[in-house]
Amino acid sequence: MQILTPSTKKQTIIVTGAAGGMGRECCRYFCELGWHVLAIDHNKQRLESLSVFTDIETLCIELDSVRLVAAVDKLLDDMPPLWGLVNLAGISRGDSIENLSEEDWQMSFDVNVTPAFRLIKGLYERMHRDSQGGSIINVSSPVAYIGARKPSYSASKAAIHGLTTSCARNLGKYNIRVNLLLPGTTITEMTSDWSEERQQAIAAETLLQRLCTPQEIAESIGFLLSEHSRYMTGSILDMTCGGMWGH
Repeated sequence: MQILTPSTKKQTIIVTGAAGGMGRECCRYFCELGWHVLAIDHNKQRLESLSVFTDIETLCIELDSVRLVAAVDKLLDDMPPLWGLVNLAGISRGDSIENLSEEDWQMSFDVNVTPAFRLIKGLYERMHRDSQGGSIINVSSPVAYIGARKPSYSASKAAIHGLTTSCARNLGKYNIRVNLLLPGTTITEMTSDWSEERQQAIAAETLLQRLCTPQEIAESIGFLLSEHSRYMTGSILDMTCGGMWGH
């Protein structure tokens, strides 16, 4: 079921982490909505699977590269006006605090936080110039609130929250909205490797007794990108389905 109606105005949406399960579905769904998509990821093989869509262009690059913003900026010169940025990319690196290395701590922030900061800082002026506004969605995790076995992961996801609310304050005067999506456990390649018992145990912690689907994530992000959420900024869209309540 398509919740939003296709846009009559051709605009560009950037998606990082586009080769993952949630990212690919976001790219596909955004094309259905009439948007042009710049899909960014470091996984060349999975990224190439998006080439079947005529409205998707891809950029294969490591997210922690200092060339990221310049590479994106160059591609945007030949694309429709920039409207949206979805910072979906993330990694889970590290160990418990007793065994956590400096390298894994730094890498978690280099991939989970710094690219979002660089892209927001590097692109907000273009977004304002091209579209007289825009919508930015940062994707966090429930572990930002409840903690995790890996402090590096939970701390980096908590940093995304602070980045979101601060940028919402900074960019409101440009009519650029910045919101946070808090996804629950979603059925992707990662969860498909889990045992049936583990999936059922996690699903049982939610109020609907099931895991989230990539389509539901894409539809929620589509809502935050659209004019239907035009008075939402600095907000958190909680899609954990009550999964945090029992912790």
